[in-house]
Amino acid sequence: MIKRTRHAVSWRRCSDSGRIKTLKNPRLCGDFFVSMGVACYIIRVQLSCHRCAGFPVDFPAQLFPGALLWFANSMLIVVLLTALLRAPLGRLWRNEFTHVYFAACVVLLLLWNTRVGVLPALNFHLLGVTAVTLMFGWAYAVFAVFVVTVGTIINQQGQWIGIGLNTLIAGCLPILVTTLLLRFAQRKLPHNFFVYVYINGFLAAGLSTVAVSSIGAALMLLVDSGNAQWLGYQLFPYLPLTFFSEAFINGTIMTAMVALRPGWVASFDDNLYIKNK
Repeated sequence: MIKRTRHAVSWRRCSDSGRIKTLKNPRLCGDFFVSMGVACYIIRVQLSCHRCAGFPVDFPAQLFPGALLWFANSMLIVVLLTALLRAPLGRLWRNEFTHVYFAACVVLLLLWNTRVGVLPALNFHLLGVTAVTLMFGWAYAVFAVFVVTVGTIINQQGQWIGIGLNTLIAGCLPILVTTLLLRFAQRKLPHNFFVYVYINGFLAAGLSTVAVSSIGAALMLLVDSGNAQWLGYQLFPYLPLTFFSEAFINGTIMTAMVALRPGWVASFDDNLYIKNK
């Protein structure tokens, strides 16, 4: 057990194998996330008066053929079932874990609904999926992005047939990028605090948003929803901005977490990254 001050959180290191963290002060669970949630809500209110009209979700169902949408829905079912089999569900019976997890889902929902529209088919918003993946593991991150996509469709009156495509691209793809980069860093790179923060926090988040934008652009070209010249003028110039903004937000969150509340991060271990360094 890692000893901390009486105001700090003390958890055992856990992984997706099933060991559950124990929390000494569950009342502190939502403090950070409540603050971030309020901030995201204020930003959303400020942007709502200035954003352009846009489709309810990032990949509007009306732009894609029905066969592709149903294939994506089928793939989403497979991913959800796999996550359900791999996730340590015993954590859900722990109030301390559920407090932090569902607070993170609320913050993620606010973040996804704080968006700016450039054109009706182009909406930009921060993902925040990298931080959720590093904190709770890929399986619980899948559940989180699914819940957030459902909430986004309800809030913006989207079409339910597009839930699979949006969840897979905007949610599961960043989870995959983050998980692969995390495993690469754990196996090939030095176990160092700064390596964890800059590679798994900053770089993984930036690459995730680039991957989402690239796959989305490729799908639009595939179904003739846009041409290369149009995308090159309206989408690609914004990629550097989205890369650095996504990297900054997720990297800042993970830096604060591992520095102040490392017990909240399932992928971080004090003994591995800090002790005797």
